[in-house]
Amino acid sequence: MPNYIDQSLAHEMKNATAEQKVDALFNYMEAEGQSFYDEVVTQLEHALQCAALAQQNDASLTLITGALLHDLGHIILDEHNADKAFLDIDLNHEEIGAEYLAPFFPEAVTTPIRLHVPAKRYLCATDASYHDGLSEASKRSLIVQGGVM
Repeated sequence: MPNYIDQSLAHEMKNATAEQKVDALFNYMEAEGQSFYDEVVTQLEHALQCAALAQQNDASLTLITGALLHDLGHIILDEHNADKAFLDIDLNHEEIGAEYLAPFFPEAVTTPIRLHVPAKRYLCATDASYHDGLSEASKRSLIVQGGVM
C-alpha cells in the first residue's frame, strides 16, 4: 500500500472489538470526511446517503456496509477539497479502500467497494437515465476514472 495513505484508522482497528471498530470508523469518517464532493454534499453525507439507499432497497447488511464505506479510499488518501486536484486525478480510491478494509471485513463488503467504479462506468454506458442522475461531481470523476465503458 502506498506511503501516503493514512494508516491511523487501520492501527486503531487492528486489535479492536467489532463495536470498537464501528466507533473508530464513524469517528474517523466524521473527523476526516468533511470535504465536499459538490456544493452541498460532504464525503460523510454521501456515505450515509448511499448506506440509507441500500437499506431502503432491502440490501443485505454486508452490502449496506459496503455502500457506507465505498469511498473511504478518498478519505484515507487525504483527497480533500483544499487540494485543487481533488477528484481530478484518479488514485484508484476503490482499490485502495477495498485493500485497506480487507483485514477487517469479509469479501462481501470489500468486493462491492472494489467494483463500484467499474459498475458506475458500466451503468453509464447501458442506462442513460443513470448517467443523467449523477451529480456534476460524479460526472466529472467518471471522466477521470476512464469514462463510460
